[in-house]
Amino acid sequence: MAALRSWLFRSVSSFFRYSQCVPVVTNFKKRCFSELARPWSKTVAVGFGVTLCAVPIAQKSEPHSLSNDALLRRAVSLVTDSTSTFLSQTTYALIEAITEYTKAVYTLISLYRQYTSLLGKMNSQEEDEVWQVIIGARVEMTSKQQEYLRLETTWMTAVGLSEMAAEAAYHTGADQASITARSHIQLVKSQVQEVRQLSQKAEATLAEAQTEELLQKTQDEGDERAEPEQEAYLRED
Repeated sequence: MAALRSWLFRSVSSFFRYSQCVPVVTNFKKRCFSELARPWSKTVAVGFGVTLCAVPIAQKSEPHSLSNDALLRRAVSLVTDSTSTFLSQTTYALIEAITEYTKAVYTLISLYRQYTSLLGKMNSQEEDEVWQVIIGARVEMTSKQQEYLRLETTWMTAVGLSEMAAEAAYHTGADQASITARSHIQLVKSQVQEVRQLSQKAEATLAEAQTEELLQKTQDEGDERAEPEQEAYLRED
């Protein structure tokens, strides 16, 4: 009997222990399934996201980027850039032409001064040769002057276009383009003004050299006329 009671007690104890373990196993299975299912759901989600990324999606354009004002500002910025480029090229050409003209003027000044210093010391043939050189230099100077005047007309047209582009940029709201264009106009105007002043100074010096040459020639001719008269007077005495 004692052995029977001992067996029954062990059997009941084992049953209760098993009953307590069942929820643990069940929870473990649920947890395992949940852990297995979770990566699968993540994989599905990631795969679906990749699929969406692979499909090109048309982006909705912002309304203001296609507005008339924005298009006008973009267009007028291109216009100011183009007119500024045109103005830069014509400014460079004009400055170079004025510089060449100024050099030609100073060459003629030098020839006039040399001719003036030699008046009365040359025979007629030598004087004619020097005068032919002066005429050639004057023709060269006139050609350079006509070239720079032609380019000056083109440059003034470029300035007018840039000013109109700057004004249009201001009225369309492209303030930065307008400011840049106006600054560029002021810069090229000052550069051209500097070389103009140099050429004007050269022209004034040329006028002085020509006046000196005329005065010297008049004086020499007066001296030549005075010499025979003085000789005749001396003979009479």
